[in-house]
Amino acid sequence: MPADSIILLFNGLTLALALSMLVLTLWQDASAAPNQVFALFLFSVLIWASGSLLARAAAYVNAGESTIQLGLALLDIGFMGASITLYIFSAVITGIRGRWFQFTAIAGFILIGTYHALLLITETPRTFEITSSGLLNYELDPAAIVIYLIFLLATTILIWQNRRKIRATALRLGILLFAAAQLFSLVSPHLRARGTPEEIGSIATLLISYAVVRQQIMAPLLGRARQVEAVRDVGLAVTSRLTLEDTLSTIAAQAAGLLDADGAAIFLKRAGMLEVAAVHELPAAYLGITIPVGIGLAGTVAAEQQGRRLDNYSRDWQGNTDLPLARETFEAVVCVPLMFAGDVVGVLLVIAGRQGRLFDREDMRLLQLLGPQAAVAITNSRLFEAERKLSRDLVAAKNQLETILTSTENPVVACDRKFRVLLVNPAALSLFNQSTTSDPAGTYLVDLIPNELLPYDPRAALQSLWRYRTFTYDVTAQGRTYLCHVAELGRRRGEGWVAVLNDVTELKELDRLKSQMIQMTSHDLKNPLQAAMSYMELLSDDGQDVLTDDMRADMGVIWSQLNRMHRIISGILDLERVRSGTPAFEVCALETILQRTIDEMSDQARSKGLSLQLSVSPPVPYVLGDAHQLGQAVINLVENAIKFTPEGGSITIRARIDSPWVEIAVEDSGIGIVGEELDRVFERFFRGQQRGLTNAGGTGLGLSLVKAVVERHNGRIDLKSAIGVGTIVTIRLPAAESIDA
Repeated sequence: MPADSIILLFNGLTLALALSMLVLTLWQDASAAPNQVFALFLFSVLIWASGSLLARAAAYVNAGESTIQLGLALLDIGFMGASITLYIFSAVITGIRGRWFQFTAIAGFILIGTYHALLLITETPRTFEITSSGLLNYELDPAAIVIYLIFLLATTILIWQNRRKIRATALRLGILLFAAAQLFSLVSPHLRARGTPEEIGSIATLLISYAVVRQQIMAPLLGRARQVEAVRDVGLAVTSRLTLEDTLSTIAAQAAGLLDADGAAIFLKRAGMLEVAAVHELPAAYLGITIPVGIGLAGTVAAEQQGRRLDNYSRDWQGNTDLPLARETFEAVVCVPLMFAGDVVGVLLVIAGRQGRLFDREDMRLLQLLGPQAAVAITNSRLFEAERKLSRDLVAAKNQLETILTSTENPVVACDRKFRVLLVNPAALSLFNQSTTSDPAGTYLVDLIPNELLPYDPRAALQSLWRYRTFTYDVTAQGRTYLCHVAELGRRRGEGWVAVLNDVTELKELDRLKSQMIQMTSHDLKNPLQAAMSYMELLSDDGQDVLTDDMRADMGVIWSQLNRMHRIISGILDLERVRSGTPAFEVCALETILQRTIDEMSDQARSKGLSLQLSVSPPVPYVLGDAHQLGQAVINLVENAIKFTPEGGSITIRARIDSPWVEIAVEDSGIGIVGEELDRVFERFFRGQQRGLTNAGGTGLGLSLVKAVVERHNGRIDLKSAIGVGTIVTIRLPAAESIDA
């Protein structure tokens, strides 16, 4: 009949189109499991249609029973393969790969394969008849019908329950239509005789093929512009947020929206840990949860710097869970690292819940396209927040500094390395007779500060600043005395200098009164003390014949205490004289001063069994100072060394030029000084507890006198000591040629 011929031709063309689409699909990705199963399904449909065509054509032309039986055998094989592969294909595209799926597929193959094998072995012919109009009526075995119905029912339930996982509507309709075609073939002999199920199946196969090709080839190609536009929209939405919290929330929401997912979470990398920093459509309790890098899906993605896609989280992921209840609630998951400058700054996790959709490779590509842009946005937000915090801190520090400088009564001046003013507080402007409403920033220091307030020796001041990063001097202005402390501005690299003037007028007056009182008291004590010592001498001389040994011992104690009192009073007077008086500066040959010290102290050193030596490195160093005070300072150092050096030890005085300084070092092999006392040895009246030494008398004024002499000569003193090794006291004085006399 012409109509039947047209129908057969239409079926052939339909299957040919389906095969061409299969070729395109396998060419695009032959390794994908859905494509491989779809190829088996289409091959089974082709066998089913070919067997049906052969059997019906043979019946129509009466070609013989053997040809019809061959066609029916092919029809059975193709029908069986189509039923099972359709179920497997439905399970694969919905992500169902559990034990029940495997058991059903294997059991179906075994049952139907066994059934057809028995038919072949027993050579049981298929019952059929040819109607007067040339139609072929054939019967199906009831057992096979039951098995086929089970597979069709399982396929239908699978597709309906997981319909959200299949994004292509044509694919869902094609599978259900093919299942209906097979159902018609099983339950309706009339439709089976007319070949209607094969016609519907061919149309359904073409629909399935078109849906697969559209989803895997056409949609990605057509969706490139949409993806770029979507990522651009995400970029605009992300970059419009300035705070990190808003940026993360936007990224999570946009990622979930692009993939039509049920939720999303962003992990940020901090100190080797991943912390949940933002969630979308997930419990807020997840925020703050941390996992180590390398643990969980997100940690693994961060460690490997490679994205991962899972169809079923609870089934496909065997490691530690990323979030609470993840195995119970997550279905499909796609996770990509957020990379910036080769480093992972975070991880983006997009989630589909139970019965949610499945993610494909295009979803993975879309997130991987979004990832770098999101990482840049996160980094920019972090930098913006850091900058904003730094700005707040700077403003707060500036306000605090301005408040302190405005409130303090101490004048403060800061300048750069070119001596241009950076900052002047109101107290300094008032001291310099400048208007407090003007801003002198940028002017040169010499144009702002009167000359009498600058250091009297700028060269020495600059040398001290470059060498020690600090300089101190006294100035007098407006009838007040100030102690000016100049220090380098900036810790790592000096950006200038800052000067703070402390009003020490009252302290100077108190110090003057104290010195005056001490001098008066010492002088008042010295006269009766000398009288007492004179009478003790007379008493000792006149009583030689009448004094007993005990009386002589008592007089010795009295004489010793009077001598000690004399040393204390003399030390106090010498110290106050040095501190309050003005040294008589003259050019002094240091070698001469040191040789006098050796001559004066050699007998005392020899009596204790000590070696006293002098070593002066040429050329002979000269200093500008008071020869008497310098000699007294060195004598005190040597006397102190003799006192605390055991018998058999050595004391060496060294002098050398270390331009622009002259260095004097007194080194002994004494008992040393304990570490906690090193900072106090130059205090007045301080006497340390030297271990292993007894009867070491002293007033505690010797080293304080040495320090006072050195400071009056604009020098520095340093002390190094080790227990049982000895002590080195080093004095550094400006060389004569480095000071403008």
